[in-house]
Amino acid sequence: MDSEHSITELPDLVLYKICSFINCPFDLLHFGNTCSRIRKISSSSSLWWSVALRWFKGLWMFMEDGSSEENARNWVLEILRLYYKRPIRTKLECIFLNGEIWRRVDNPKFRFLVNMIRMAYSIDKEEHPAVLYEEWLYDIGMYTRLEPSIDFKAPTLELSEDMINQLSMLGQASERDLRRRKQPYKSLRYYINRIETSEKSCMTNLFPNSPCGSICPLLMSPFMEASVNETSGIQGLAMCLSVVFEQHLQKYYKACSLSLPRIWEIVKVFSAVFVSETLDILSTLSLQTLSLKLAVLKVVDENLYDFKQLQFILDHFGLNINSKCIIHDLAVFLRKYEGIDFAVDEIRSFFRNAINEEAHKILFPSGSSSDFVTRINLTDSDLIGGDNSRQEMSAAAFASSYGVLVTWHLIGRMRY
Repeated sequence: MDSEHSITELPDLVLYKICSFINCPFDLLHFGNTCSRIRKISSSSSLWWSVALRWFKGLWMFMEDGSSEENARNWVLEILRLYYKRPIRTKLECIFLNGEIWRRVDNPKFRFLVNMIRMAYSIDKEEHPAVLYEEWLYDIGMYTRLEPSIDFKAPTLELSEDMINQLSMLGQASERDLRRRKQPYKSLRYYINRIETSEKSCMTNLFPNSPCGSICPLLMSPFMEASVNETSGIQGLAMCLSVVFEQHLQKYYKACSLSLPRIWEIVKVFSAVFVSETLDILSTLSLQTLSLKLAVLKVVDENLYDFKQLQFILDHFGLNINSKCIIHDLAVFLRKYEGIDFAVDEIRSFFRNAINEEAHKILFPSGSSSDFVTRINLTDSDLIGGDNSRQEMSAAAFASSYGVLVTWHLIGRMRY
């Protein structure tokens, strides 16, 4: 005889095991809201401790300290609140004269992911001191299409003046075009360009490639022209160290013995000292001619430095971990990649993949019949196929029959 059972009837240990398989903090929070009993079980510090180490992998040194809260769940929630705030600097709505409306539908999870991936890419700013201002990831937005009447996948699509105007404003094409100082009457049509249509299963066709493959949903890779794949520099190396160090912390400690605020403090200090020591090593041993990866491997393989300051930091925080073991494991970690940028890109890919999952829910909602998406460039930036080398904003819309994903990249240009 068939019978129905509520999940709340399961034993505590089984419910805890279910919670341990939930890797997303938003999903764990949602599951905990089922009832007071599951909320209590899902609030276990060990669960949230593991979730935090997974979601913040390699990024602890860039994170703002949200709270001194010792409870792991409360600390993570503080971080979520800190990073899912949406800056009001891109359009919330596009209203076309034909009756179609694009309405922003970002949720807290999506905003958190966007802000985390923005932080993961922020290290590249330091590599371009000649540029007045740049932000590789300015924003990513999701819009739902209400009363859709524009067939973007039609090869013969003719956009009206109103559509051109709305799309160019969405991409901030005119206000970010440095050429308009000398060409104030430039037609907005020059900004909008339909690129191509692709099936959902082939969406990577719409995007350029990074050394690690598709960088969807980003339009470009900050290191796509790198010859040695090390544009992330010393900060990228520190991200790699952070990943290895976090693995040691997980191996030897648990939530009950090492709180998340403490991990944030330790990783931040440990990474800063590592950067300082590494710069001294490269200068003292004249290793600047080698790539950063090869220089580190040479130091480790030939035992050219003892990293005493790192051991001092570990001892100061009362950690029973050997700094030489961490540096040895860092070398093992680096050998898996062609260059440091490849390792950094793997850290970033976690958030890119998560953003893609959220975007697919809007572009291809459950039960939808159409699975095509069309890329429309919203500016004439030369970095996304346009002919304007003085365009500061690279922006594009990826439109399906149901929704639109828009990405903005503030390139920054030298101003004379």
